[in-house]
Amino acid sequence: MLEDLRTKLEQNQFSEKDLQRAHQLVYKKPLADIISMVKHGVKAESPLLTAQERVDAAMARVTAGKTFSDEQRQWLGYIREHLIENLSIEMDHFDYAPVFQRRGGLSRAQAAFQEGLDPLIEALNYAIAA
Repeated sequence: MLEDLRTKLEQNQFSEKDLQRAHQLVYKKPLADIISMVKHGVKAESPLLTAQERVDAAMARVTAGKTFSDEQRQWLGYIREHLIENLSIEMDHFDYAPVFQRRGGLSRAQAAFQEGLDPLIEALNYAIAA
């Protein structure tokens, strides 16, 4: 859905970068993420977050109280890096996004998390959009 939103904004000559610059000028919040800008547009009380702030909060919620191996923590770092750039993640991203591809892609990530990768990705996407 985020890609559809970005495409529609571009078609109407609103680039994400231009919207970020406008939010920086008006609200003094540099690099607000697209989700925050939309939510803030609908409800002024919604906080403006950067992609990093949004991703870090989502990662903290999803991983709270869970124990991860060293390898899983490394993959969580790669996932975080990807999310900061894209604000969403799909299973096929593991096979074409360079941050994952360089490290063995989907098969390596699945091996690290066993059966837990799919629910982790779903929970992260939900937490980011929330």
